[in-house]
Amino acid sequence: MRLFAQAPLCLPLLAQVSHARQAAAVPKDSPDLCVRSCEASLKPLRFVDADAAALPLRQACQSRLALSSKYLCLSLNCGTRTCDSAIQHHNATCYDSFGSPIPTFRTNYTDEEIAGLKRIGKGDAFGSDKPLAEVVIPSYDRFNTWFKTLDAVEYAHRLHHLYGIGVMVFWVAVVFVGLGNKAYLAASQMHRSHQSFDISGIWTETGSWFKRNVTIPATFGYRCAQNVWWATIPSRIQTLTIAVFLLMNVVFCVHGYRIIDDNIYFGTPIRQVLRYAADRTGIISFANFPFIWLFGMRNNVAIWLTGWDFGTYNNFHRWCARISTLEAVAHSIFYTILIFMNGGWNYYAWWFTMWFWNAGQIATVSMCALLVFSIYWIRRRFYEAFLLIHIGLSILILLTMLGHVSIFDGEYDILFWIPAFIWVFDRAMRLLRIIIYNPGQWSTTALASYSHSANIIRLSIPVDKALYKPRSGNYFYLTVLDDKRFWESHPFTIASLSGDVPHKAEFTDENEGVPLLASTTNSSEAVDGGVGAELKKQHMAFLIRPYDSFSGRLRDMLADEQLAPTSVRVLVDGPYGHTQRLHQYQRVLFIAGGSGVVVALSYLNTLCLEAKTLPTVELHWAVREPGFARHVLAKDAREALTAGRLSVHLYVSSQMDAFDMGEVSSQVEQHIGRPNIHSIVMSAAVGAQGGNLAVVACGPARMADDARLAVVDALREGNHHIDYFEESFTW
Repeated sequence: MRLFAQAPLCLPLLAQVSHARQAAAVPKDSPDLCVRSCEASLKPLRFVDADAAALPLRQACQSRLALSSKYLCLSLNCGTRTCDSAIQHHNATCYDSFGSPIPTFRTNYTDEEIAGLKRIGKGDAFGSDKPLAEVVIPSYDRFNTWFKTLDAVEYAHRLHHLYGIGVMVFWVAVVFVGLGNKAYLAASQMHRSHQSFDISGIWTETGSWFKRNVTIPATFGYRCAQNVWWATIPSRIQTLTIAVFLLMNVVFCVHGYRIIDDNIYFGTPIRQVLRYAADRTGIISFANFPFIWLFGMRNNVAIWLTGWDFGTYNNFHRWCARISTLEAVAHSIFYTILIFMNGGWNYYAWWFTMWFWNAGQIATVSMCALLVFSIYWIRRRFYEAFLLIHIGLSILILLTMLGHVSIFDGEYDILFWIPAFIWVFDRAMRLLRIIIYNPGQWSTTALASYSHSANIIRLSIPVDKALYKPRSGNYFYLTVLDDKRFWESHPFTIASLSGDVPHKAEFTDENEGVPLLASTTNSSEAVDGGVGAELKKQHMAFLIRPYDSFSGRLRDMLADEQLAPTSVRVLVDGPYGHTQRLHQYQRVLFIAGGSGVVVALSYLNTLCLEAKTLPTVELHWAVREPGFARHVLAKDAREALTAGRLSVHLYVSSQMDAFDMGEVSSQVEQHIGRPNIHSIVMSAAVGAQGGNLAVVACGPARMADDARLAVVDALREGNHHIDYFEESFTW
């Protein structure tokens, strides 16, 4: 109850911020408001020449006294042109409603006669028990009070809708900025690939300043990929974008109200602020829905247009949802206070008899619950449960919001249909991607195997039937139909794209002495369905680190298969993600941790074998399992290593972890301990003087933050032509 007690103290402050005494409209300059003010001033009155039980509209169409009174009010307050137009419109309305025009009424009053007519004061009322027998004119106070009331309400309503549109226009503008940035980067990279970098002009220095101070750094200090307590903080450029959006929402919620001393609808200034603010926060909250849904989808048109990654839009999705939830809560609180002020507990309880009110309550509570269940700790540890709750509550929120706005006769239904269409479009695109990957068949047969010593799952999926060719950096959502939770899908980046699988065992489990992937002959004998034939077709390989849930169940499924890979049925939804223009850099530095090496592997063949201008490529890889490193370098990175453009640095935790790399050992440098990311990046930046450098980080969150900070420091040291790319493991 303290909230209600403090409301009279805090709301006047909001009123002072919000209305600032904007200039009110003038009756003759606002024809529509002027006409409505005359109609509202006369509507409660009853005249003797009309049926006492007649509805107000029928009286206004049949009573000559009422018509003359309206005519005089219009001519005196609104002007002759507005008066004539309003009477014509009134006549048309009466004809459409009752099938007959208005009767002839007197209009030729002299100034003396007008001066002698009865004035109806602000508090006067003449009902059916006391009808008027003469033409009357609303007093100036009565008319002016109605005009100011309607003007204030109209002004607030107009800004409700403009500001609701404004929050959507903001994100459209952000997407257009991203589109322009994408075009600029493509043009500048193309230009730089043909130019010398010895001279740093003003544009280069400006771009370098912008990168090291705005686009690349963490928002505060060091942490960006790493969580801070139970939350994550976006990069600085994303935080600035979100901060501007938040400020815009705050300003839109408190600005643009005309608070008057005598408001017929809402009475006191405090009631006016409550009502206007309640409506404004509710409308803006709902106006955020289309972009909340758009930014949360896999098939996000904004991603296609801007080239920004899913993580960027996922941050926008979460913060847009948080702001929308706060506005929904404010909307509910303001209305609750207003209802208690108007009628107390009994009046408040009466509102629960109406469906639209209950639907709004459910929507607000569900939005708050969704906010709680979406904290980083839950997303990270219970992702599948989070996803199911997220989808279920999102559908409930959307449906109850449709019920909540049902009283407006479809005025706000578009804010339901746009998110619904976005959701259906995303699901349809997912289905289409699955179909075009393997036309004519619902699922694809893949080969999966697990190495205990390497602690890695290798999944090979044929691509010969796909209607497209996967590209470097693409990732796919994979659904294993043989899994007991066959409805789950998870994203994985392509590690390699190759032709025939070698006939020899790919690598051996050191503990078991058994081939992880048997020869093609053995595979064809051990696996049903002609898998041996499939091995000779082009396939894409995924390297999956098993944790809990999906990857853990897949590991358990494969643990007993020692002699041959296991065939599994998968749905392949993709490709997603953008291929970075790494081939346009003269030097590319990959910093990877564990299975994060798949990002580097995805680009190696393109950079070391296929690019017209082959860059110098370095891979710094921190890895724990010798079997995993040996297999990856001998299998997935073999061709890139033999091309002579790739240098690999392996980092192991201790001397005991150093191991023989076999035939590629001479081309791989091993180090003991953790990599010094700062020294690695600074050394690469010095080596890239006179050229451009791309730093790509994919690994644990701490490693990504170290790489980000090192790139910022390198830019600060004057190495202007450095770009940073990050593939984060965080949800």
